Amino acid sequence: MASLFNLEVVTPESKFFEGEVEMVVVRTTEGDVGIMKNHINYVAPLAKGLLKIKKDGSFKHASIEGGFISVDKEKTTIVTDAANWNE
Repeated sequence: MASLFNLEVVTPESKFFEGEVEMVVVRTTEGDVGIMKNHINYVAPLAKGLLKIKKDGSFKHASIEGGFISVDKEKTTIVTDAANWNE
């Protein structure tokens, strides 16, 4: 079983996503970054692009409008201007 960590995605209007995930892939201003459990502490600005959340062995995709990502021992937090599921 994959190691899980807490992910929170927040927009000005609401908490877009909160839960335990296996992996998250997000586009920073320097390129794509993948985050898994026990990643080093990390903060980076985000570019407009695709957010990929891996949960239960499959990826779910959302579009985000920039912002930033913060990773620490407790959880990974993404703050973005807007987020929408790509369904």
